[in-house]
Amino acid sequence: MRVSQRQVVLALLTISAVGAIISLIYQVAVPDQNISLVGIVVVVVVLVALLFAYWRGWSVARHITLIFITLLVGMTTNGVYLTEQFTTSAFLPPVFAMIIGGPLWIAGSALVLLVMLIVRAGGQGIYVAPLSILIYIMSVGGMLLARMVTDTAQRDAQESADSARQTLVRTEAQAHELSQKAAELATRNEEQQRLLELVTTLETQTVSLADGVLLAPVVGHLDSRRAEALTRRLLNEVSMQDTRMVIIDIAGVPTVDTAVAHAILRTIQAVRLLGCEVTITGISASVATTMTQLGISMVGVRTARTPQEVISDDLLKPLRN
Repeated sequence: MRVSQRQVVLALLTISAVGAIISLIYQVAVPDQNISLVGIVVVVVVLVALLFAYWRGWSVARHITLIFITLLVGMTTNGVYLTEQFTTSAFLPPVFAMIIGGPLWIAGSALVLLVMLIVRAGGQGIYVAPLSILIYIMSVGGMLLARMVTDTAQRDAQESADSARQTLVRTEAQAHELSQKAAELATRNEEQQRLLELVTTLETQTVSLADGVLLAPVVGHLDSRRAEALTRRLLNEVSMQDTRMVIIDIAGVPTVDTAVAHAILRTIQAVRLLGCEVTITGISASVATTMTQLGISMVGVRTARTPQEVISDDLLKPLRN
């Protein structure tokens, strides 16, 4: 069970007030001539008032309680406990300080109490004995060290908690940023996919130039995806129509490399398997030079400069026969 510092202080002040009330009841039931009833009533009133004040949020009440307890012990220690025996009440203020104060309050309350007892004893007695002072200092020093260790552990825990919170905030911010970027990327991918679908729908439309002759103009870079789409479209058009010749015009292809040339050759071979003649048109001087330098052979492939030449009587004459 986790207990806060405020709860601990409230419990300690409550114990002090209840102890004072019990002492008052005991004094009323069994009167002691050496103890003043009025004094006990004053102590009860003060402790209860300080408890109520701290409970209502006045944090200074805990330090006033510590000062009051220190003065109370210093002023009420009498008899043999002032000169001959070391009173255990001398440890009460440092214990209170260890719980509700801090290292300085522990040392200060112990020192003030010791000075009060020495002064009241006239500079003689048990409180000036070296052994007694040594034992008291060692006891108070242990309390002091214990409180310092506790404070250090609390600071370390607080720093760790703050660091963890900061790390969590940064992680959440990064996660939110990544989520936004992922959403933006998904949106761009969807837009790109729609554009690709639109391009696929619109690109490489076949045109009927004459009876049994289809023209397939290719515009832009011809990659593997477009080559497959072109092959599928041509095979579908050729199989659905009575097509005897397909003209593939590559005048709109800016550059031709080995991959593009092989894609065109595969398309030609696929169309030829359906018994349809294929003619390539639109080969520019730069494209022809590049294909020659790459060693790409177009042997067996009918070529022409323009689709108009293909549909001339000279080229179509073998097909009519």
